[in-house]
Amino acid sequence: MGDLPYRTYGEMMGLVEEVDEVISRDAPPGVMYSLHIIGGVAMGAIFDARMTQDLDVATEGIPPEVVKAAEVVAKRHSMADNWINNQAAEFVDIDLPVDAFDILYAGQCLLVRGAKPEYLLAMKLMSGRGKDLPDILELAEATGAVTVEALVSLCDRAYAHTASYSLERPWVESVSADVASLLGRRRSGVDIAVELAALSEDYDGMGPGLTDP
Repeated sequence: MGDLPYRTYGEMMGLVEEVDEVISRDAPPGVMYSLHIIGGVAMGAIFDARMTQDLDVATEGIPPEVVKAAEVVAKRHSMADNWINNQAAEFVDIDLPVDAFDILYAGQCLLVRGAKPEYLLAMKLMSGRGKDLPDILELAEATGAVTVEALVSLCDRAYAHTASYSLERPWVESVSADVASLLGRRRSGVDIAVELAALSEDYDGMGPGLTDP
């Protein structure tokens, strides 16, 4: 996605509206295509300041009509055709229920749902990516899951059904302990910037790598 500019959540939703308009030109009455998304746009729905480059679809398939309309919109704005993509889907080792998503956009022919904060948090706790730690801290604050027990519980609910979770749970407990400690220190007025940067570097390559939210 290096060839795509960073856009605000509002700008990305504007592009989504354009896609909907393109689809609606030729779509039969009553047709509605759905996208379930994770990643930067889902984060942007929670934190307005979040910038992102693309729309990360959580499912393996994207309706061909949506793909074609996204290409039309891409040409208008000199963007890469695959700005709506599901490249992260293969890394999402989780079956998210419908109620794990909030409606972000409801148009004439397109419905976009974004993963709720608690599910984004669970995926990022499992990601094993150091760059996710700042997001994890903010999501933990937003959801109120600021203790080790609360953080682990989120992952238990999201991942307990997966075959490998019993092996990965110690990782979740370790990350949760670090996150809870950082949150506690920040709340007490300690500047955790240096500590956070060092921990992020340590985490790279250490985690299970089950998700790429």
